[in-house]
Amino acid sequence: MTAASLLAFADAPRSAVSLHVLLTGLQTGPLAAISEAVELLVVGLYLLGVRRLARRGRTWPAWNTGAFVAGMFVVWIAVGSGLAAYDTVNVTMHVVQHVLLMMVAPPLLALGKPVTLATQAGSRTNQVRIVKLLHGPVVAAITFPVVVWFLYYGTMYGDFMTGIYQYSVVHPLFHDATHLWFLAVGYLYWQPLIGLDPARWRWSYPARAGSLFLGMPFEAFLGIAIAGLPRPLAPINTLADTHTGGDTFWILSMVVTGVCMAIVILQWFRQLERETVREDRRVEMAAAENRALAAELGVEVPDGATIPWWRVDELQRQRSQSAAPGRPDAPDTGAQA
Repeated sequence: MTAASLLAFADAPRSAVSLHVLLTGLQTGPLAAISEAVELLVVGLYLLGVRRLARRGRTWPAWNTGAFVAGMFVVWIAVGSGLAAYDTVNVTMHVVQHVLLMMVAPPLLALGKPVTLATQAGSRTNQVRIVKLLHGPVVAAITFPVVVWFLYYGTMYGDFMTGIYQYSVVHPLFHDATHLWFLAVGYLYWQPLIGLDPARWRWSYPARAGSLFLGMPFEAFLGIAIAGLPRPLAPINTLADTHTGGDTFWILSMVVTGVCMAIVILQWFRQLERETVREDRRVEMAAAENRALAAELGVEVPDGATIPWWRVDELQRQRSQSAAPGRPDAPDTGAQA
């Protein structure tokens, strides 16, 4: 048996999943080759940006790099591995591919902070271009939270509950285009929720957690609806596989969304911790200024204590009154006649 027959599976031999094909299969068609070349190019550009920062004496967090590379690897698993050989003939595998492209790869890519890296590693001209693009009207429109929310969940329901999936089964180019659409819409959705890049619309952490929590019933209902369909999603699929795919979708979507919500909550706690540190530092500086002012007014205040504002005002008023001309205790600043 040749290496090509062991590794290259442009199409699945049958709808029943073979572990051998799933683990060792590779997509070898022209579009698959283009996709893999683009994926390698993107990873290469990212690593080049990290290297440029290192040459400038700046350290880029390794976990950001790991998250981005992992996200691109997930993209390859979804469209270039043996999994992709089953995405039209097996609903369950299509569901796994759908979840990888919309719910797993985009958060990982967003955690990699590619826009921040491009801004810091690029030239001044490129930095200005990126900032203008992020704040331009087109980006503002397509990243508006309400628009992105409906695009994200509308894409989920549109793919499974309309004729889009059935049409994509018999039109390979359209099917490949849906992969790119899933990834793009997923990134638009997850970037402001879990990403750390600068964005036109910034969500508060309670709003982020609330958006994820609000979306979970929609994801669960979609999976349950697929599991309860009276007919297969497409003539090439079986009814049993359709029902298994529905169960797989709601289980995977709940797990992935739950993990991402935990990450959002962790980021929220870290922000609160940073704000607490800044507030403590501000309070310490204000206390030091208070003690310095009290010492200037002739009042000794021990470390860790302060005097109230009204007492400071009273001391300053007494000092100004004692220094006023004409008072018996005022210093004589006039010239002798």
